Amino acid sequence: MITWQSQELIRLVNEKYPDWDGFQHPHFVKDEIDYKRKAVKQTRELIGRKLYKEQLAAGNYDEIISRLEKACRQTNLMYIAQPRNGDLAILYADGLNKWEFCQQVYALLYDDRPTPDKIDSFAEYCLNNQLPIRWPFASYLLFITKPSAEVFVKPRVAKWFMQFMGFGEKYTSELSADMYEQFKKSWHGLKAELGGFGDLPAKDMIDIQSLLWVAYEVSQKRVEGLDTKGQIELDRPAKLREPEPSYQLRYEPPETPDDVAQPAENKLYSLEDCAADTGFDLNQLERWRDQIERRKQGLFYGPPGTGKTFLARHLAKHLASSTGGLVETVQFHPAYDYADFVEGVRPQLDEAGKMTWVNRPGVFMRFCRQAKVNKGICVFIIDEMNRGNLARIFGELMMLIEYRNETLTLPSGERFMVPENVRIIGTMNTADRSIALIDHALRRRFAAISLGPDFGLIERYHAKHNTEFNPAKLITLLGQLNADIADPAYALGVSYFLTPSLKTDLQNIWQTEVEPYLEEYFFNQPEMLKKYRWDSLGL
Repeated sequence: MITWQSQELIRLVNEKYPDWDGFQHPHFVKDEIDYKRKAVKQTRELIGRKLYKEQLAAGNYDEIISRLEKACRQTNLMYIAQPRNGDLAILYADGLNKWEFCQQVYALLYDDRPTPDKIDSFAEYCLNNQLPIRWPFASYLLFITKPSAEVFVKPRVAKWFMQFMGFGEKYTSELSADMYEQFKKSWHGLKAELGGFGDLPAKDMIDIQSLLWVAYEVSQKRVEGLDTKGQIELDRPAKLREPEPSYQLRYEPPETPDDVAQPAENKLYSLEDCAADTGFDLNQLERWRDQIERRKQGLFYGPPGTGKTFLARHLAKHLASSTGGLVETVQFHPAYDYADFVEGVRPQLDEAGKMTWVNRPGVFMRFCRQAKVNKGICVFIIDEMNRGNLARIFGELMMLIEYRNETLTLPSGERFMVPENVRIIGTMNTADRSIALIDHALRRRFAAISLGPDFGLIERYHAKHNTEFNPAKLITLLGQLNADIADPAYALGVSYFLTPSLKTDLQNIWQTEVEPYLEEYFFNQPEMLKKYRWDSLGL
């Protein structure tokens, strides 16, 4: 018998795969299963029991650690964007006793003891040696070496699933034998329950992990960032949900033209002024301006320190100044949502002290209302654009920013449009997230403008400001450094060095701002990092 929880999990998966009828569904297998089964085979070739034992006997501890790292990077299940703070942090821990560590991992994977006992032993070893201890590292290696029995514990997904199944009170974020055993029972119980679903039941924990991951992702998108309790309540059948409190809901009407702040009189800011203030070539600025005007929205993307926000602000000032328009700036972040940007319901006490819910316009809706009254070119800057969930934040704007002066009905019932005189300029740091990861439907609506390190800016800046600093050696060094980084998305920019006191401050800037960035990038290349330590530069 399939319980309501399993039915709800299946329903969640059906939202992504409408014709999902079992674990052999072709798109499900292609998206979620195939690469994990390939990773299992590759992991056995890297750290299979016999190979691992041979490496231990030979004392090849660095090779073992390298193979463990490769095994953990075979899939996208682990967080590895910041290696020293991510799921593989234990591999890069200072003072790691490599012999003891390799022995402990071998025992975790291949001892004949029950898995809970091995989990407890590994956790105790990490605590005694003050090593980073996280669920994903230990459980992933167990899962990928023995997927028929072991499970992968990703804390957020595990907590969500346990609460979903009705025993969330047993969840703890600490690595422990009891908690791991509870996860295994849950996963294997779900596998047994779904044994009668579809023509081909789940083979192993790879199938179950994939099912849960899809259900979790669909649930996250549906509830748009509610806490875990809120997610569980929305995913329960309506008859089992907790009753909702009786709040009043009212709609806050749009501001009248008299309520809209009028722009201050702007002084003309020419493109020549912009070139003088930013140091960028006038012809290049003209091309960028024309690209933004053509699409009505542009995106400056590049590595840190290339002047993306600085340039966006000056170009916005130029575009708005000749027509008396407006400029406004916001910065996206992971908690930013549709209610902040377009419109959303917010709590408010009325005159009697009773809680009411008011539908309030977001920052972009208010800006568009002002732009409609203003009539001049009005520029809206979105800094760190890729740090937000863009599809969730923009909503209907995906269509409206392309089809200006057309209207759509928002969830509140209001008809909304993006005026013809609105321009949007976004900035994106490619060291945080690749532009390829931005929703394609949104990305194609922007003129994407790459902004790499322009060493000429350093030269022009110090010549203009008479700083008495000769940047020639520094520019040569930066060219060599970026060649060694060998990835344009992570290249070192020039804004660190655009300061009139660079002659006296260069050492402090390098040691406190540049070196920490290089430490993160060259974390596993100590010789390269040593090459670019201040004492090795000779500046």
